[in-house]
Amino acid sequence: MAKLSIDVFDSNKKSVGSVDLPEAFGAPVKKQLLWEVVRSQQASVRAGTASTKKRGDVSGGGKKPWKQKHTGNARHGSTREPQWRHGGNVFGPMPRDYSYEIPKKMRKQAIASALAQRLKEGKLVILDKLELAKPSTKTIVSTLEKLGVSSSTLVITAERNEAVEKSFRNLKSVKLLPVAGLNVRDVLLHQNLVLTRGAVEGVAKRVNA
Repeated sequence: MAKLSIDVFDSNKKSVGSVDLPEAFGAPVKKQLLWEVVRSQQASVRAGTASTKKRGDVSGGGKKPWKQKHTGNARHGSTREPQWRHGGNVFGPMPRDYSYEIPKKMRKQAIASALAQRLKEGKLVILDKLELAKPSTKTIVSTLEKLGVSSSTLVITAERNEAVEKSFRNLKSVKLLPVAGLNVRDVLLHQNLVLTRGAVEGVAKRVNA
């Protein structure tokens, strides 16, 4: 496969060279695989805390409401039965874990598909570096505007930086993640993808490891 090369820009969108992208960016876009992995991610964050009380969990029902026969009433053994007011529930939801595992190889292929999708759409921008001496949301907003990705943008950095992270906190449509947190759902949820030069190497390791 021929090498994929893309321009690298500084914070003023001036070209400062180019970088060879990992082969993952040239992978075919497998929509079914993307759906499977996103579905798995969404299932893993479901709370699964819905709960109802069964007849053994409700109060009362210590004795038979009335004798078995000759009362003109239906036969009952306990007021905990579901047909009684305040009785237990039948087949109600109980706490459960909705998560399920996707094979590691499939997850890597899905990440590659998502990255390839953004490259084909022309929505991928490579930033030379993203460093701040102190938190400054204004600086981040200015940088993103100059890059033409001021909204619905996912920014991936090589490693975490406290000042940079604090600068992104007030931006609702922009999300910052380190390479270790790169995932299919966030790539697809944001229209634009920005990678720092250092993050490109990290992505290669994540996909090829």
